Amino acid sequence: MKKLLIILLLLPAYCQTLPAQEQAFKITHGPYLTDMSETAVTIVWITNKNALAWVEVAPDDGSHFYGKERPRYYDTYLGRRQAATTLHRVRIENLTPGTRYRYGIFSKEVLHWENDARIVYGTTIANPAYSRNSLSFKTFSSSDDTVSFIMLNDIHGRADFMKELCRDIDFNTIDLVVFNGDMSSAIHSEEQIFSDFMDAAVDLFAKRVPIAFTRGNHETRGPYADYLMYYFPLKGEKIYRTFNVGNVAFIMLDCGEDKPDSDIEYSGLADFDAYRNEQAAWLRQAVLEKSFRDTRNKIVILHMPPGVSDWHGTLHIDEVLVPLLNEAGTDAVLSGHTHRYSFHPPVQGKTAFPVVVNSNNTYLRGDVVNGKIRIRMTGTAGTKPIEHILE
Repeated sequence: MKKLLIILLLLPAYCQTLPAQEQAFKITHGPYLTDMSETAVTIVWITNKNALAWVEVAPDDGSHFYGKERPRYYDTYLGRRQAATTLHRVRIENLTPGTRYRYGIFSKEVLHWENDARIVYGTTIANPAYSRNSLSFKTFSSSDDTVSFIMLNDIHGRADFMKELCRDIDFNTIDLVVFNGDMSSAIHSEEQIFSDFMDAAVDLFAKRVPIAFTRGNHETRGPYADYLMYYFPLKGEKIYRTFNVGNVAFIMLDCGEDKPDSDIEYSGLADFDAYRNEQAAWLRQAVLEKSFRDTRNKIVILHMPPGVSDWHGTLHIDEVLVPLLNEAGTDAVLSGHTHRYSFHPPVQGKTAFPVVVNSNNTYLRGDVVNGKIRIRMTGTAGTKPIEHILE
């Protein structure tokens, strides 16, 4: 009996060390939503073995999800459905604006790939409770007269703190969640991305509320940093971008590093001055687009706050990006980076917009109603919220 007890106690640890081919096929992370628009969304998840993956979608119209065959959307690249991967990124297009959809994720294990004419598949697995299909999302709509979002930054791998910070948020009232940089301190592996913050995000909201992700300076560091955006795929493939939610145009910028490219900390890998110049050239044209120009409110998401620091990265942002943001009619820039709250009103001849800096220990909630932007920063229980109304 004593030997049996020891075996039972050791079994979980042993199973974790089994070679991948001997482990049960399963979903290890996700699903979560990213790159939402009025007519499209990308759904991402991870399996522990290579699989052919797809998503089935149904309108949330009261019908049973399995009342009829639903359309399948596959993870495709250059016309080929992906099966030699554990990272599944399915783009769903041609959706209806402002519409709630139910979805199910499916993964068919690849057991053996002799050639393309002979692939042996194994078990097909799906998200939990798929028969009732508890997963859903709602596409953005330009007709929405209110927009609500949460912004998090500088979590630096504190997943448990993030869950505690956000535990009282009613995510049913939120259109999207912005990750504004330094969610990790450096990127070393796929598993770290999930243990640092993404597993917590999935538990909190990300199965139903989309993520809008941009990097901080720390996420440019580490041996796996170049693969980070594989997990937040974007149709345009550029981290810097614009997108619309209701009557709000968001500009997402990618700050780069805070020190000169030649700094020894970067081991010769940094080339961020050229990258920020590239963003400036793009921004000069992006702000002229009708989808941006004709929106009532314009909010910029940028990890390092402009106009408030004498570090090289921020000074370069002030030089090449701020003049364009001034001309674009920017209503507010929302930042992090400093690990402390600050509010910076417009400065004549420098910044034509306020800069709100969220700390590393609060979340920022933005509510845009009838052209008025209400910003509220909230910490854990017992802390006093900070609020700004931006006309």
